[in-house]
Amino acid sequence: MIWINAPRGDPAQTDPMTPTRQSALAPWPPHSGPDAVFVGFPDPARFSPELGESQFRSAARHSNEDPMPRLLSLHLRLPFDGNTADCPVAPGADRGRSHASFYRLARECELVAPLFDRDRDVVQLQLDGLAGKAASDGWGELLHAVSRHFFLSHASTREFLIVLPDGVYDARELAGLVDLGFNRVRFRALPAAADRDATAVLERSLVAAREAGMRSTALDLVCGPPGSDADFEAGLQQLLALRADRIHLCCAGGPASLATAVPPADRAWHHADAVSALLAAGYEALGLDVFVLPQDDLARARQSGLLHHNALGYVPQAQTDLVGLGVGARSRIGDTCFENCPDLTAWESSIDMGELPVWRGLQLDADERLRSDLLQALLCAGSIDLVQMEEQHGIVFAEYFRDELDTLKPLREAGLLHYNLENLQLGPQGRLALQAICAPFAVVRRRP
Repeated sequence: MIWINAPRGDPAQTDPMTPTRQSALAPWPPHSGPDAVFVGFPDPARFSPELGESQFRSAARHSNEDPMPRLLSLHLRLPFDGNTADCPVAPGADRGRSHASFYRLARECELVAPLFDRDRDVVQLQLDGLAGKAASDGWGELLHAVSRHFFLSHASTREFLIVLPDGVYDARELAGLVDLGFNRVRFRALPAAADRDATAVLERSLVAAREAGMRSTALDLVCGPPGSDADFEAGLQQLLALRADRIHLCCAGGPASLATAVPPADRAWHHADAVSALLAAGYEALGLDVFVLPQDDLARARQSGLLHHNALGYVPQAQTDLVGLGVGARSRIGDTCFENCPDLTAWESSIDMGELPVWRGLQLDADERLRSDLLQALLCAGSIDLVQMEEQHGIVFAEYFRDELDTLKPLREAGLLHYNLENLQLGPQGRLALQAICAPFAVVRRRP
């Protein structure tokens, strides 16, 4: 059964076939949206402190020895983001400490880069965690340090993204980022009709980004703060009119104060309305609340079968090894995952002593490798060749995943997922329910 913007209230007391909230927009699948539990794989809660610096070095060495070593992705995570709940430093941190973090992040890059062969190009780079525009004078020095130690790809398909804090950016500032190598920029937005000034500021920044030569623009569209449905929908339409190339819908995330201020029921309805509006505006659903315009690289990569997903999101190229640098940054090298120290002082101490700040890690076992491959196929291709998967992993799919298939039976009956002995694939609207579809497969079997 597909809900079409069903009425507010207790779902048990409403008939989904007779909705009272009218909309000419797209249908909304059940069991998906902001309350779905899949947020990535593997779960960092399974990481162990038994895997640290030594195992990181070993994983890097083994990855270099592969017959065809993977290309690289870099995540540069600065510890001065006042917009996230896990921020290790409060907003407004002093300028001197901000520069110290830039220096230490560059130093960590210098420590890590020699572990990877120089001919392994960096085709994806993401810089985030910035507290404000006052830190922008350190971006150039940081990127210069990165380029000294890693080879940054010049290919047109590279994804070099900078996540910018709130503020007005002119074409000159953003052209400077393009000169540094960035070709993607991402902003955050709240669909509040009352805050027309914020929408105007965002519009000026998006226009400037395009004038500066950014290949694409993206918005983190946060559903909130509390307000009437009319205000939310009016603000949403204003933001969609800006035509950002990519929209990341964040109805359950955002600042901690926002998450507690917006009731869960309102977040769910805002999420449903936002999805419908995005589809009606011509955006395509990739999955996991990521929407793109048809001309975007990600949309074309999905059509050509080149779409890939890692801890940083969707990318239009083959699988890479992800190297995370900074406080709490995560890496995945082959089948081994790592997480840096989440505590700022501990991270600083490790860097100052010339040690890698690796806190904990996880070596994927056979079950986790199987689930990782399965989830990758669902998230990107939307289809799994079960015969090939059974041969590759030595399983009988129907028996191995009996419980997961039973859990997904309602979604299969709704036409969101199709299954036979040879193939498992998403239905026409399955990408809107990918969080719910992937969630059962992300639960690993207990190790003996």
